Amino acid sequence: MYLIVVNSKSGKGHARRRASKFVDLCKMNGIRYKVVDKESAEDTKRDLNVELLNPEYKALIAVGGDGLVNLCVQFVAQKPISLGVLPAGTGNDFARAVGAYKKSTEEIFWNLYQTKPNSIDLGLIESNLLKHWYVQVLSTGFDALVNSKANEIKWPKGKSKYTIATILTLARFKPIAYRLIIDKKIIEQDAMLLSVANGETYGGGMRICPNASNSDGQFDVLLVRPVSKIVLLTIFPKVFFGKHIPHPKIDVYRGKEVSISGNTKAFADGEYIDDLPIRIQNIQNSLSTWLFA
Repeated sequence: MYLIVVNSKSGKGHARRRASKFVDLCKMNGIRYKVVDKESAEDTKRDLNVELLNPEYKALIAVGGDGLVNLCVQFVAQKPISLGVLPAGTGNDFARAVGAYKKSTEEIFWNLYQTKPNSIDLGLIESNLLKHWYVQVLSTGFDALVNSKANEIKWPKGKSKYTIATILTLARFKPIAYRLIIDKKIIEQDAMLLSVANGETYGGGMRICPNASNSDGQFDVLLVRPVSKIVLLTIFPKVFFGKHIPHPKIDVYRGKEVSISGNTKAFADGEYIDDLPIRIQNIQNSLSTWLFA
């Protein structure tokens, strides 16, 4: 039995169209389902809390973007229910990570129907106030502020709005003093940008950590030491293609546990999580999902 969760605001109706086609395929193949399609995240969470008390659900299907995926992950992490995705958002980085990004609704349906899910790793964020899972990238510093600004921009869509957000954010940005602990190694460093990646992309395909993997039990931690704003402008656009590495001002560390302190905010999967300090763990095989060839 499938629980289909729709973000009706995604893609100017694209999410609802994809959900409708997926529902038709369920009907044609005798699969029981229920649809949750609410106007707000809080209403969606409320319905999921109730629906997922039913042990008959074997899959939660997120029809929307990375924000909806991140919401759904909170309900299925380390649980005996698998997460599928029909990408219909702006970024769709989780869909890119599992190979569903350019797949048709029919291809996704048959993959879910005919194949067994796989297990991938998640990041678990902890602070004094919360525990929160993420699947792709946690960002702080310049990239997080760009992400926050991009979320405010309604037009243009896609990569263009991140370019605009980069220029707007750059004018007032100053390096941030961080204290990092990566698997007991202490690093104190001023930095322009700091990301903890479980997957390689964020922000709609920006390859911030091109060697990161969601199946190796480790994070890639990327740190950009202080550079001039002109140099930062030359580095940041290269992130779209993963060409910013190597660079003499960029350090990449690997680790399973990361603690971050500093006077800034943390975003994960494009969503604001909390102000620093936070602690992050890589939890292996904590999400059941379908991978595409």
